[in-house]
Amino acid sequence: MENSNVFTLAGVSYVIQNTPILTGITLDIRSGEHWALMGPSGAGKSTLLRLFNSLISPTSGAIRFHGQPLESTDVGRLRKRVGMLFQEAVLVNGSVRDNLTLPRQWVRPVPEYAEEQLTEALERVGLTPGHLTTQARSLSGGEKQRVALARVLLNEPEVLLLDEPTASLDPPLARKILRLIADLQRELNLTVIRVSHHPDLVRSFAGQVLFLDKGRIVEQGPIVLLDQPRTQDFSRFLREAQA
Repeated sequence: MENSNVFTLAGVSYVIQNTPILTGITLDIRSGEHWALMGPSGAGKSTLLRLFNSLISPTSGAIRFHGQPLESTDVGRLRKRVGMLFQEAVLVNGSVRDNLTLPRQWVRPVPEYAEEQLTEALERVGLTPGHLTTQARSLSGGEKQRVALARVLLNEPEVLLLDEPTASLDPPLARKILRLIADLQRELNLTVIRVSHHPDLVRSFAGQVLFLDKGRIVEQGPIVLLDQPRTQDFSRFLREAQA
């Protein structure tokens, strides 16, 4: 159903060795939304992102995925529906084809991808069928992220988690990758949740923003908050990020 909650977090906290990383996170994320998670280093952004596909589990509180407890969802099925890209593209030695088919090599028995599925995934991210035989190590940084994105898209996800996947790219290429993701979001009706330190890139592509500091939500709401922050902490963060 349109605008239904994909994720509902209620009082979620995460603690490591008696050190609180996240505290009392309450949040609703609706289908088709594009959220940007912002905050200073150590605020808990990447930790929060990892909770959404059970890379880690909360110490307390509840996370629901489409109304069901997240912990009751099969992890393999969840990670197909909730794909993730990291700061550096995680590719193995071998060809682009090897990297696209890697997840199905881990899970048996699973039918192999049809050639049309592989080429369509590459074309969706702006690469050509000829890239299938290209060695991953010879790709540029931007091409590696496109291959990683194509691999996620082969699972036909409904959610993309992005942990600053453009952090190592120069600004024009970063903007190009984010524009591609925004186009895919509209085409495939994806829900996007991404970590970002760059207000301009958030303003251009996201619709909702969440500002974390010291593991707590300080502000959350529509993207207009970037121009009209309600708190001094968020206002200061934005000034320093744009300096």
